[in-house]
Amino acid sequence: MPRPISVVIVAALVMLEALAVLGYAISYLGNLSSDGVVNVGGQIFMLGLCLVAAVWQGSVAVNFFKGKAFTRAPIIVWQLFQIILAVSFLSSNIAMVKVGAFAAIAIAGVSVVLLFAPKTTAFLGDRPAS
Repeated sequence: MPRPISVVIVAALVMLEALAVLGYAISYLGNLSSDGVVNVGGQIFMLGLCLVAAVWQGSVAVNFFKGKAFTRAPIIVWQLFQIILAVSFLSSNIAMVKVGAFAAIAIAGVSVVLLFAPKTTAFLGDRPAS
């Protein structure tokens, strides 16, 4: 079965999210030496966690693109966390933070809807193609 466009879009959005987390980790690395609420050990742990999350999310995107059905659960969990975090950022007074929150909600919503599109589920082997 040929790869549906919905699979390509979801894989691309998940990879975009992985790159965003990687970008945040790189930004966090640049501020690692500055004094903060968390000690240096905690900051290094957070940096490692962000790097692992970025690599993991990138791996999920690649495996979803390949048609591995087991990747649906991690994608759903990531999108739910993304929506929860984004909603909390909507109360910010900073316009760019609100724009980013709306973008994160939109990406998560599109990903979830396309994840359960009939052609996507058929491609993953959940049901016969119609």
